[in-house]
Amino acid sequence: MRLRINSGVMLFGAGFLVLGLMAALIIAGLREATYWTEDVWAGGHTANVILLPPFPPLSNLYVFNVDLSARAQHFFVLGSDGGGRDLLALVGRAAIPSLELVGVVVIARFAIGTVIGIAMGFGSAIARESAQAIGSVVIGFPYLALAAVAIQGLVPKGRPLAFVIGMALVGWRDIAELVAGQVEHVRSQSFAVAARALGTDGLRFFRLHVIPFLRPTIGVEVPFQVSASLVLLAELGYIQVFLGPTIPLENYRGPATVVITKPELGQLLSLTREYIVAGQFWPAIVPALVIAVVALGFELIGTAVRGRTRLGR
Repeated sequence: MRLRINSGVMLFGAGFLVLGLMAALIIAGLREATYWTEDVWAGGHTANVILLPPFPPLSNLYVFNVDLSARAQHFFVLGSDGGGRDLLALVGRAAIPSLELVGVVVIARFAIGTVIGIAMGFGSAIARESAQAIGSVVIGFPYLALAAVAIQGLVPKGRPLAFVIGMALVGWRDIAELVAGQVEHVRSQSFAVAARALGTDGLRFFRLHVIPFLRPTIGVEVPFQVSASLVLLAELGYIQVFLGPTIPLENYRGPATVVITKPELGQLLSLTREYIVAGQFWPAIVPALVIAVVALGFELIGTAVRGRTRLGR
């Protein structure tokens, strides 16, 4: 018992440590995000050597823009993308809209899944059959393709809303099944049977006997849904589905285009294949690693909370 509790505390601490380090990285990137992410730096030089973007990590360069109207010296801690934009600043600036989107997606998933799960758990045949029918379609259809098709089909109605709908479509079913199972478990307990026999039913029964058991179940699932949504956002970006409009910039060295609009973590991964083919790995590795580490942090916290919840039972 003591070993399991200590393991849970260690996982919880490790998760918060990982997220804390990522938060520090994002804050560091935000300090100079505006200047080093909006302009396009065509090249840089040091010790009489001209370098073209993407610049490698730990480069201290005197950079200049396309028409030579702007020049500045900068230390690229994590290197740059194909447009000479600082990757640390890009990640810091991109993390905010990405996490906001993920937060809204998780709320949408829980709103849909909880309502349907409660209806299923209380014996609504229509809700259960509808959820199973829709769920079978979701399972039978590749979730990434389903999300991408939904987002692309809803683009005229607003890109952020399209992302929320598309990403929520592939996550609510697991929550609904989890909630339904918990509700059915509570209703089968002897205290619940006795409460109904004494006339406690409807909303009062739900408030007194279901919600106390449902809260920890939902709380445990939240970090896992955040992690899954982050990974889905990265996968969508990899297949060229991301937030915001794009402006192509021809680049005679490396990827053919560089996205130079307001960044988002998925958008930073949109040129991953082109960077790898060109042998320019850092612009692909940095945003992918940030997403992976943040997702890992939430997974560790979720695993720790789930372990303590099981111990509490």
